Amino acid sequence: MSPKPSDPGRALPRAPHDGGALRALSAEGVALWLDGVSRRHLLDGTLRAWVHGGLVSGAVLSLSAMTDELRRAGSSYQPQVDALAEGGWAPERVARELLRTDARWACRVLAPVHARAGGLDGWVRTDGADGSASEALGLAADVGRRNLLVDVAATGSGLDVLRVCAREGVGTSATRVCSEERFAEVLDAHLSGLEDAVRAGRDPARSVCVPCVAVGEVDAAVDDALARAPGGRPVPGRAGLALARAVHARLDGRLGGERWRALRSAGALPHRLAWQTSTPAQVRGIVGWRTAHVVSPETVVRTALGPVPLGDSLASRAPDARRDLNALRRQGIHLGCLAETLTRRAQRAHDRERAAYLEAVRDRMPRRRTRPSITPRR
Repeated sequence: MSPKPSDPGRALPRAPHDGGALRALSAEGVALWLDGVSRRHLLDGTLRAWVHGGLVSGAVLSLSAMTDELRRAGSSYQPQVDALAEGGWAPERVARELLRTDARWACRVLAPVHARAGGLDGWVRTDGADGSASEALGLAADVGRRNLLVDVAATGSGLDVLRVCAREGVGTSATRVCSEERFAEVLDAHLSGLEDAVRAGRDPARSVCVPCVAVGEVDAAVDDALARAPGGRPVPGRAGLALARAVHARLDGRLGGERWRALRSAGALPHRLAWQTSTPAQVRGIVGWRTAHVVSPETVVRTALGPVPLGDSLASRAPDARRDLNALRRQGIHLGCLAETLTRRAQRAHDRERAAYLEAVRDRMPRRRTRPSITPRR
């Protein structure tokens, strides 16, 4: 689950003039993916304008943004809700179809980016599956776009879903990755699924997995823990950058091995890492080739208007990551343990988001008039 944008569902702010920061990030192989997208941003053309203007090259559909748009007076979802309700659709089915419609639309907007990038960018992430492999496969089949990534939580059961999706040719985004250990498990699950696909004679290029590492959430949690510890000294950005460097080094190690070389020769595409970040400082501080930042519209604007990043901060920085992570352990903080707490918290928040979204759909459904019952005379 992605952090809730400051005002999801509203119109996007005016596309900013790039002062050079976004061009510098692009030159370093860094993309920005816009978080909090809903029907309103598709209908008014602002997402298309941001994509065509080169500000962002990916989009993340957000249940919380969709919920806020459903609750807004004059909601852009109302015509479709009315039409589906007239056809006798139940609220749960309507909720699924609204999401699938947005996903198809957003994928069309990003399709040219996806084609130019050779399948390595131009993605649309959607949080529409219920956590099962069957739902993830069904969602991908209904949308029918190659640049769709289905969000799958990087939990124990989610790892099995990632493997099935990779085997069946469905692109995924492994979300809620909060530790290096869980990232390694995500890689293993995806590579196993790719190997299954190759053995079955399927094209592994259709089975992309983009792990999304929650560096912003980890940063905030570590700084909070240090602030409460006796003598603790929070250093904003330190934990998130250390985690990003450790993950980047782990990926480099896997892509240098025989297992990946065999898959690459069979046609598998290289992994792209995504960071769930919340501030321009994190965007400028975590810079590396073939990476993406999932950010709110406000963060895109502030990044575009801010200083130019200094260059790659991830390549060959594994020793720095080990030093910083060991320093945190000496202060009583182990990211592997913290990750379990963050994952449980995120799952509860995600369940609330799904429930709120379905409730908002139900509230938009037209009320059926029923005839008053007539008591027969005795």
